[in-house]
Amino acid sequence: MSAETYYTLVASLPRMPHFEEAEWLPLSRKQLDQRLSMLNEQHALELRLAEELVKWQRQPVAITTEQVAANYRRAIPQVHSSSLREIIDYRMAQRSALVALRRRHLGLAPPESGEIWGVGPWMQLITNSWDRSDLGLTHLLPWIEEAAQLLAQGAALDLERLLMNSVWQRLGRIAERSPFGFEPVIAFVFRWDILQRWRTYDAVQGKARFQQLVAEVTREQQQLFA
Repeated sequence: MSAETYYTLVASLPRMPHFEEAEWLPLSRKQLDQRLSMLNEQHALELRLAEELVKWQRQPVAITTEQVAANYRRAIPQVHSSSLREIIDYRMAQRSALVALRRRHLGLAPPESGEIWGVGPWMQLITNSWDRSDLGLTHLLPWIEEAAQLLAQGAALDLERLLMNSVWQRLGRIAERSPFGFEPVIAFVFRWDILQRWRTYDAVQGKARFQQLVAEVTREQQQLFA
């Protein structure tokens, strides 16, 4: 992918409003995919692998934590972009932190040695800091204690907003690294995903949809890593 093609691709992407302010998606997924067709083969592969791992749509209930971990181990060696690896690891760490918070909220025991309960680079830190209110993550995830409070309150939508906003801000920092490189494309794609997901929480979807969200965030089930 030449520098000129990068410029053309980035310039073709519309302005992305903050997910809480947007009234509609700035373009359809079909239109986005048409623009992404300008990526070279390697970048297209890496982006596709990253999307499959960290798209905001929650994992199906049937998938186990072991399967999520296996998908991560299989995909990450193929992702060479440091920015893509960063957002993958951040989302995995975010999800794993939520697993730990859920387990504690449900009164479950800490993970046993060798148990696969999450994925990502900060697992040992979380395990070693299990009895700390912030799981030892305040310097990495400054929102962690607020997330624990929202989970305890059953404030599902506020919790989702908090998590989305933390990723949104991180994507903004990634995009600034190379204004007409691969980074703003990464940021746009994952912000599009956040915006698309947030719009499904619109009040017009009704009480049943909100109750589903509460169940997703607080459910007691074996597959906590979702």
